[in-house]
Amino acid sequence: MQEIRIKVVQNKKIITLIDNYHVVEKYEMNSSENIEGNIYLGVIKNIVPGINAAFVDIGKEKNAFIHFDDLYKTNKEIKLNEKILVQVQKNPINQKGAKLTTNIKLTGRQIVLMPKADFVTASRKITDEIKKEELKNFVKKNIPQGFGAIIRTGCTIADKQEILDDIKRLLEKWDNINKQIATSKDDSPCILDENNNIVKLLILGTTDVNKIITNNKNENEKILKFLKEYNLENKIDIIYDADVFDQYSIQKELQELNNNKVWLKCGGYIVIDKTEALTAIDVNSGKCVGRYNLDETVLKVNKEATKEIAKQIRLRDIGGIIVVDYIDMLEESNRNDIINLFLEEVQKDRAKVQIEGFTKLNLLELTRKKMY
Repeated sequence: MQEIRIKVVQNKKIITLIDNYHVVEKYEMNSSENIEGNIYLGVIKNIVPGINAAFVDIGKEKNAFIHFDDLYKTNKEIKLNEKILVQVQKNPINQKGAKLTTNIKLTGRQIVLMPKADFVTASRKITDEIKKEELKNFVKKNIPQGFGAIIRTGCTIADKQEILDDIKRLLEKWDNINKQIATSKDDSPCILDENNNIVKLLILGTTDVNKIITNNKNENEKILKFLKEYNLENKIDIIYDADVFDQYSIQKELQELNNNKVWLKCGGYIVIDKTEALTAIDVNSGKCVGRYNLDETVLKVNKEATKEIAKQIRLRDIGGIIVVDYIDMLEESNRNDIINLFLEEVQKDRAKVQIEGFTKLNLLELTRKKMY
């Protein structure tokens, strides 16, 4: 079983997901920094054909932007000062405003409801094709025509009533959003739904959590209110502990995340360097001296590094383009072994990870979608 541990320090929260007594995910939450997933009624302030985009005021310091291709899906003519329903797809970065979409997604425990789509699909982590088709057919029958949905992995262990309750909650949320739009009278933008709370996302996206521990009683009350909304108050215990990170080896593991060098058990190590464009990870043999031939030693270090890299990109929530510089492998079969091992290890990650393969320079390319 898993547990969530949260330390509240003034306006910041440090959130950890603990699995088998070890930290597997860690986030720092500041409500003013993260708006990804929030739904706004924005106002179009500028239309720029040269970059095929429009800029939208959502009430933040910098206007957000949205591509024309996305806007055209609404089948409406784009007009200045017109109100538009949007969801934040990417947070603002440096001088860039947030990226928006009109493809609204409402996240539940079993499904993600898409009011402006007309298809039902399932998580790639659901491998039972029979169960997948059964769930898709059931969800199709129970969502309104013209709506779409993504079936989450938690749906596989939910009973039909739990799925129906989830659909009902999301439809009520959509109705509430539309009511807010209908009663909005002035020309200023406004937020309609806030989805950037990583604690809620962890609860909804993790089926094995049975305990939440925090050092803040007000935080516990907020979480309990959320659990009651999803009928989970009897399934997940909420505990107050002033020394929330003193259990197990949590504090030590969190401190180690400040280092860009991570040692491997075999004596090798990896170095993680983040840049604005991508994250580069270098694999080194270090103190590892093989008992046999060089190829076996190299493969041993690279395999151990692969497991650690999959663990670290999840733990540090590294997103975007990731390039791994392994110790050179001469045999293509060894490179294929590394790719297969990587694919196996990232199955533990709730984020979408796409392995692109080795380049001509023997660099492994992959991408990962940040969770927060």
